[in-house]
Amino acid sequence: MLEDLDQLSTRLATLIAYTQELASEVGTLRVSLSQAQSERDALQAKLAQEGTQAKALTRKVDAFVSEQASLQGSLDLFKQEQSTLQAQLQSREQEVLTLRAATAQARERIEAVLERLPGAPAVPEQGAQ
Repeated sequence: MLEDLDQLSTRLATLIAYTQELASEVGTLRVSLSQAQSERDALQAKLAQEGTQAKALTRKVDAFVSEQASLQGSLDLFKQEQSTLQAQLQSREQEVLTLRAATAQARERIEAVLERLPGAPAVPEQGAQ
């Protein structure tokens, strides 16, 4: 019976050692779990921050796209206005040329009428000069 008690004592010592080892592992696992939860929380916070930054950047991009569209519209209007002004300028230049030609013709007619008036000084012909 002593042998049985010795065996039981040995088994109990082994069981106690194994229980202590398991308790130590539980403590280690709890620390690891706590670290993993802390890392998870930190990553979630970082993800939330990056999500906020992404939304802010998206708003900025949208604002820039809107501004670009507005500027493109203004540019198109300016180009159209420039084309209109260029056409008007060409038209005015043509009018000026027409008026200059009409003025030259009128001047020639007036000079011809003045030459035919009685008492007009003799004007040498321009071709004779």
